[in-house]
Amino acid sequence: MRFNTASKRSFPEENRILQTIPGVNENCAATILAEIGPTVTAFPSDAHLASWAGLCPGSYESAGIKKSSHITQGNRYIKQALTMSRLIVAHSKDPAFSSFYNRISQRGSKMKAIIACAHKILRIIYKLLSTKQTYQKEKALGLRKQFYRPN
Repeated sequence: MRFNTASKRSFPEENRILQTIPGVNENCAATILAEIGPTVTAFPSDAHLASWAGLCPGSYESAGIKKSSHITQGNRYIKQALTMSRLIVAHSKDPAFSSFYNRISQRGSKMKAIIACAHKILRIIYKLLSTKQTYQKEKALGLRKQFYRPN
């Protein structure tokens, strides 16, 4: 755990930004910064970061028939940190994550919902580190309402 304390001291601004995300505590933020770094310029998009971390869904299709898919292998430290933070967020009062978790878990297994939320948190981390802004609950809810507007 030596790298966690080093990344807290080396990147205090990025550490503070990551801790504004619900469920991301001091150790999770330090682990993410130790693995990714303070900037996300190594990854062209949030999809590339999710693929590198092993949190993007795999797809297995043969002859037009979709079979079961699993997440890809990736960075186990980020995957573990985000799934632990995801468990905290599932029971939080933040509607952006709790409603997302409930919606996914009703359709399938709880583990799929955990991975989907970890993927969502990683996409938010990419956005926050690339723009150097803090997490804003209103923006997260606003984006979701744009896509899921009732007719």
